[in-house]
Amino acid sequence: MTEYGHLTDEERYAYDGILSYLTFLDSVQTCNIPHLKGSVTAPEISLCMAEQISQEAMHNQSYQYLIETIIPSERRGEVYDFWRTDKVLKDRCQFIASLYQQYIDKQTTESYFIALVADYLLESLYFYNGFIFFYNLASRQLMSGSADVFKMINRDELSHVRLYQKLIPEAMATFSHSVEQIYEMFDTAVKHECRWTNHIVGNDILGITEYSTEQYTKYLANIRLKAIGLEPLYREEKYNKSPYNHLERFSDTKKEGHTKANFFEATVTSYVMSSGLTGWDEI
Repeated sequence: MTEYGHLTDEERYAYDGILSYLTFLDSVQTCNIPHLKGSVTAPEISLCMAEQISQEAMHNQSYQYLIETIIPSERRGEVYDFWRTDKVLKDRCQFIASLYQQYIDKQTTESYFIALVADYLLESLYFYNGFIFFYNLASRQLMSGSADVFKMINRDELSHVRLYQKLIPEAMATFSHSVEQIYEMFDTAVKHECRWTNHIVGNDILGITEYSTEQYTKYLANIRLKAIGLEPLYREEKYNKSPYNHLERFSDTKKEGHTKANFFEATVTSYVMSSGLTGWDEI
């Protein structure tokens, strides 16, 4: 809590809001993936999805621990309810959930395909501006324990990205679909993500600007599209590179990051790789 108290008001506001947003993302996935998994017949894919469900639940356990140990007690309720009380975040969350709800309400091949693409967007796009915020703090010797937690969550999310990069092309070959609809979903997702990140971070955090947020989000969208065999959506040269290359070492789980465990090898207690947070054994 000591480092949290040394953050600027803008940094604490962003810390609280982003933590609430990421909690929502993993919460909705814990509920959504079982619906999609029920239609999967390949046992190896079903197993991967089961592991994903387990990981999303453990991520939420980690978020809860951060909230309960770092956020002052009088503010914790605000963090848990941030996605309900902040209009921009509420709109963001409702948009994400609505794509999943379409399949729950009407289970067709079209709504299933949309839900798969929505899953891919969540796993491959929505987490990463939040991760960048925590890595940015760590690069300035702030909240390094939190960054270590997110480094491990980041590792899991990238494995989920890889899963959907295999599933989406198979779905495109199996289900009738519109490539234009995929592009539209990506473009809408980018706009929502930029609007939310500019609302919670904007130009108020050292090392992050609205310009870098747009560049990074569109860069991610381009590489995620190319990974499923589609052309980049944003053609300007600036969207071919990340503005945050200098933060890569903070997410590195193999080299400079010195993070050797994952959920296949360890429990949530292995998330803390430094002395920044203590007390995990009490969970």
